[in-house]
Amino acid sequence: MLDFDLSYFEEETRDGFTIPAFMKHAWASELEMLAKVDMICKENDITYFADWGTLLGTVRHKGYIPCDDDIDLCMKRHDLEKFCEVVDNYDGIMVRTCFNASDHGFHAARVMNSTMFTVERDTYKEYHGFPFPVGLDIFNLDYVPRDKKLEEEQVEAMRVCSSAFNAKEWLGEHTPSDKEYVQQLAEYKGAVKWLEKNCGIQFSEENPSEQEIVILNEEIAGLYGCEEADYLTEMPCLGNGRDYYIPKNYYEEVIYMPFENTTIPVPKEYDFILRKKYGDDYMTPKNVSSSHEYPFYNAFIRAIFDEKRHKTFEGACEYIENISSKFYLNFLTKSNNPRLDVHDNSIKEAGIKGKILTDSEQKKLLAECEVLEEFKRLCSVIDRPYFAVGNAIKAINTGDVSDIIENGLDVAIKREDLNEFIIKLGQELDPWFNYACLYSNENHEDMRINIWSDYYMCDKEDYKKRFHGCDDEVLLRISVIDKVSSDLSRDEVRKMLVENLITTARSMPNHAPYSDEVLGIVEEWKKIAEINVNTEVNLRREFLRAADNVAGAVAEDDVSKVRVSADLQDGVDTIYNRSDFDECIEVPFFATAISAPINYKSM
Repeated sequence: MLDFDLSYFEEETRDGFTIPAFMKHAWASELEMLAKVDMICKENDITYFADWGTLLGTVRHKGYIPCDDDIDLCMKRHDLEKFCEVVDNYDGIMVRTCFNASDHGFHAARVMNSTMFTVERDTYKEYHGFPFPVGLDIFNLDYVPRDKKLEEEQVEAMRVCSSAFNAKEWLGEHTPSDKEYVQQLAEYKGAVKWLEKNCGIQFSEENPSEQEIVILNEEIAGLYGCEEADYLTEMPCLGNGRDYYIPKNYYEEVIYMPFENTTIPVPKEYDFILRKKYGDDYMTPKNVSSSHEYPFYNAFIRAIFDEKRHKTFEGACEYIENISSKFYLNFLTKSNNPRLDVHDNSIKEAGIKGKILTDSEQKKLLAECEVLEEFKRLCSVIDRPYFAVGNAIKAINTGDVSDIIENGLDVAIKREDLNEFIIKLGQELDPWFNYACLYSNENHEDMRINIWSDYYMCDKEDYKKRFHGCDDEVLLRISVIDKVSSDLSRDEVRKMLVENLITTARSMPNHAPYSDEVLGIVEEWKKIAEINVNTEVNLRREFLRAADNVAGAVAEDDVSKVRVSADLQDGVDTIYNRSDFDECIEVPFFATAISAPINYKSM
């Protein structure tokens, strides 16, 4: 991983342009992705170069152009094809091109770490506190044939591809009642026939898709090789009539130049290339707007705001920064001092079925108490109660901690406190801990919320000091207490529905695309239970979310029983008297104290 000084993430003004602190996290995340690309290229003998704004920024600023927010690279076509082949061998990185993404269009290849907003703290650590997809653009360098007639034919064919694509796109956005429809349809059909005739091909259908047209355009762009050419180009430049011919030997020698806190490869003859791209005065900064909205991440924030989780756009920004970039800064400056000061023998007196705990088991139980302390702090932030349940009650009443050490500590909160707790969990949880729940983490497959001590990307000795010498991560499992309908027959139907949704979740695959059979099951469930299921994400998680929503949907106030619905995942129906949770009592719990239902001794 790249190292950044804390000062790097501060707001900064360069050449009169103010770079927000959050953009510095975006820059750092892109530089981390660049490091991954560089590693893959070195391991597979692939050559790449800085391009466009990144090349200009390297030469002029030794880093990003102040108003830039992305990284541009280029490769010769054979290198890019090789890169696309080998990238699947590496975790956490993907390439989108017109060949694997139907909606990619006429764009450069896009190297990405994901395609969606994430709340995963591991990703925040790895990508320096940036929560949105990180991507780099890689442009193709293609050879221009020496034969001018062949070049003219090649460029004309690409222009017709562009015309067919634009017409196809227009037709998809309009109806036959629109005035221009007949004209656009004729242009589209004429372009398709021209391409079939002049390129010697036959499209798979009478009306080829936009993706087929773009793929044909790529094949045309890469028709000629090094032996047939003296120049390299980026073909869209020629298609737009630009004089963009670069002697092919100008891309033979690579030099590394400073870029922010790393280095980046540039072609040795970068001066010639930059003059072609930006003119002879390229070293003079100009107030030129980006080819896309700045900053690029505002589009992601708007999408989150549109989900109506936040009253204002500014509120959405604050929430996102709290859970991501501010978390990351807290992670970098975290203390490794334990919260609990343990001087007594309370841990040594705990037992496992009558046996005294080993030294490692004592340390693990102490670490568990540290996680409990953090959970208690969160509950105090929202001023809501929590309760010991399950193995925590057993440990209080009998001293047996065997299940806690093996599986984690069981506690619970009330359903009406769930949403506020989840929001504060993301914003307030100390950086020594991680969390997962159905409503934030795509790959979490449990109706319980998990909080655990987290040593990912932490110094092991620091971790051991923070958690009393414990070598292992330890877990706190948070269930939700749901009301049980006073109508027993209605409750039985609800319980059966929850159990069946849990069973279905276990049978589901967890990665799209899904088979027609699986999608058929989803549609049946939508009809039966009127549930919302997103078939683009983890279906196991989606069905468990549906089960949790059904479990928490009892609207009655006058009920006498409550249920720990998450226990249904284990085939156990845990029901308590509602009155047991009207009040709680603090009781000693090894190195700390825990909040228990008032009748805990009889549970």
